[in-house]
Amino acid sequence: MLSVCTLIHFAVDGLCAAVMAGYAVNEPDFARIVYYFSLYNATAFGGQWIAGLMLDKHNRFILPSLVIVPVLLALGMLTEAGIFFQAIFLGLGNCIFHVAAGIIIMIRSDNFREPGIFVSSGAVGLGLGLGSFVGALWFWALCTGGTIILVHRLLKDRTAYTFSRDDTHISAPVFAGALILLLCVVMRGFGGNSNIPEYAMLMPCVYMLGKSAGGIVCDIIGYRKTILLIFIMCFVSLQLSGYASLILLTFAFNMTMPLTLRLLHRYFPEYPGLTFGLAAGCLLPGAFFGEYMRIFPDVMAAVQFMGMFAAWLIFCRYGRCAESLQHS
Repeated sequence: MLSVCTLIHFAVDGLCAAVMAGYAVNEPDFARIVYYFSLYNATAFGGQWIAGLMLDKHNRFILPSLVIVPVLLALGMLTEAGIFFQAIFLGLGNCIFHVAAGIIIMIRSDNFREPGIFVSSGAVGLGLGLGSFVGALWFWALCTGGTIILVHRLLKDRTAYTFSRDDTHISAPVFAGALILLLCVVMRGFGGNSNIPEYAMLMPCVYMLGKSAGGIVCDIIGYRKTILLIFIMCFVSLQLSGYASLILLTFAFNMTMPLTLRLLHRYFPEYPGLTFGLAAGCLLPGAFFGEYMRIFPDVMAAVQFMGMFAAWLIFCRYGRCAESLQHS
């Protein structure tokens, strides 16, 4: 299911980007472009924690929600609906897919690799769509075909998307640890997205490779060694200059994604949708204020390292997953 979910994620992000880019090309008012892109982002990412919480409480609706996604995306492609409703439909389709597929990925395994690989494909789809390298219709056909395959598999194996919930008391230290991890995600939102105009698809590929590599490396050498490796890579990148520094730093920041996502889920296994949605929502400050709020790269690297290590220590001490964390 990982391969199908990853393929659909590539198509969903690509379709949304292609439609919004198609609008932007024909819109002379830059302020309107910013407004509707912001509306789309707020709907797609800001609403994920709400959709995630709802699907956590009623996981029997995970499969029907996946069926709705191609319909919402098709409505978002209709220029006759107007860009306001297009942005809303696209945002809702993106939001629901991310959470529903994210739940499947999070509960079907306990490794770091799968969340990283799943999320990584969206970056490439986004780059292809925004650059108008691939049209929206092609992305929609890929998304619809992938959804049919995924739903068929889920109908045969209902255990892949059903789970029990046990509302247990959350201690203050663990709540603080979760907030620290979410702060790390906010930092990644500011520092993990860069651009080199001369090479339109270079940075999306760096995002993809960073997210995938973070999970794979963590499964091989463990959580503690991985965050230390990321910190070292950030330090080395700051000694370089030009594109080499930018690429290495962006790669390192993106490596943290599966680590924060999986660590949140390990302590809150009853809320895979909520944890996935909160992590996605914490990227919004970087998207909205990235051009106006400058944070020095060395500060972001230090906050990432200290925050992720502190959260790991807190969860090892107070978390229900203490034993598994101590060996990772």
